[in-house]
Amino acid sequence: MDTNATAPSPIESVACDLVARCRAVSRHASRFLVALREFDMRRGYREAPGVGPSAGDTAEWLDVRCGIGQETIREELRVAYALLNLPETEAAFDAGELTFAKVRALIQVATLANETALLDFARAMTDAQVVDYCQRLARGGYTPDCR
Repeated sequence: MDTNATAPSPIESVACDLVARCRAVSRHASRFLVALREFDMRRGYREAPGVGPSAGDTAEWLDVRCGIGQETIREELRVAYALLNLPETEAAFDAGELTFAKVRALIQVATLANETALLDFARAMTDAQVVDYCQRLARGGYTPDCR
């Protein structure tokens, strides 16, 4: 028997680590959007090194610098700017309580009047359920509870 081998971690420990890492992914995604928004607002692509004066916008600059597709960056910018009007959603995303998929769905239908109710729903549901619900709201299929 190898006495140097370590025993596997208890499953509860692995589960806690997994949840913490999932939340960290959301927190990092939120902070990425904030940095992306600031870079775009300040027109950083005009001055930042790496592409030169040929970059026409943030999406083009990041595409060249990081290989992230311009469509992806434009979608992330759309979400980042929408979060300026949804402070509770932005805070929940930054806290790791929401995934990017949930945030992207919520910004389609959330307003200051219904944001809290939608967040309560989103925190308790899966990505797919939130996306479906928000799509139905956008089409007029549901009315959110704005209490």
